[in-house]
Amino acid sequence: MTNTAARILGDGNVTEPAAEIRDLHPLFVAYPVASLLYGVDGVIVAANPAALHLFRCGTAQLVGATMAAFLPELRDSLAVSRGTTHGRVAVRRPDGNNFIARLHLVPTSGGAVAPLLATIEDLTDSEAAIAAANKELESFMSAAGHDLRGPLRILKGFTDALEDECGESLNEEGKSFLKEILRASDRMEGLIDALLALSRAGRAEMHCETLDLSMLADMALYDLRHAPNARAVDVQVEPGLTAWGDVRLMMVVLRTLLGNAWKYTGRTTHPVIRFYSETREGRACLCVSDNGAGFDMAHAERLFQPFTRLHRQDEFAGHGLGLATVRRILRRHGGDIECEAAPNQGATFRMWVSPPST
Repeated sequence: MTNTAARILGDGNVTEPAAEIRDLHPLFVAYPVASLLYGVDGVIVAANPAALHLFRCGTAQLVGATMAAFLPELRDSLAVSRGTTHGRVAVRRPDGNNFIARLHLVPTSGGAVAPLLATIEDLTDSEAAIAAANKELESFMSAAGHDLRGPLRILKGFTDALEDECGESLNEEGKSFLKEILRASDRMEGLIDALLALSRAGRAEMHCETLDLSMLADMALYDLRHAPNARAVDVQVEPGLTAWGDVRLMMVVLRTLLGNAWKYTGRTTHPVIRFYSETREGRACLCVSDNGAGFDMAHAERLFQPFTRLHRQDEFAGHGLGLATVRRILRRHGGDIECEAAPNQGATFRMWVSPPST
């Protein structure tokens, strides 16, 4: 233990630095939740035994290090996070592995230079239970999706053959019926593809590395600009945006969010799409915003549930699975997503994942 470790007394006073963890206040030592004391400079000055157990390391690997080293997604916002609780945050152990935790940051009494207290509750067990349930659901979705492909392929094949062989002999009403069958088949095929993508988002093996999200966003936007329905859109991508993640999965996230922004600005006179970073409520976020159709925030949380849409199919085509897939991917990266919008005033989606380690 370094000589900067401070003893917090029950009356809130700060005494002279203590040399060993046993000299800290007994409540701090005995507290069963992992707890860290850190200075206003962000440097950890004490760790209780529960913290050493949770981080799987010795005192020397925590004390003297900065809080930002273990809370990468809050690296730029710890100074304004005091007195707040982060319900779900990725915490990085000294060995480089992440785990999901509930973090509570509070100032101790004793003046502006008094240490601050961080409690960290491991959510791994609850996350594992959720993951097991999701895995079972994902297995079902994968099996169902693949099993549906066969009958759909036969249906589309015979429908195409019917159009080729008998299309000219059908009256206008018959041709209209045939066209509706083909349209419904194409929609079902897209729905199956989306269902399988949602399943893969939870099952795919992850290979994480430092990602240049600005470059990935440019790649996703290139595809949108050169699609058959391409149009002029004012797109602004902030340079230098990075994160720690799996490139394939994060590309799905960006293609979905930017693709949605492109779609929902389709009826906007001067469409604008932005991809940028901001700090909100003490958390560093990556944002995709647009000035398109927007939606009523009363239904915002429903957007991230599978098969949920807030616009009619004839207004904006879709399957209602894209944002559910995005949330699943981001949670696998120790992050999440939220949104803010208003009808006909556009929408902003804020996401957070672990930034690259330094």
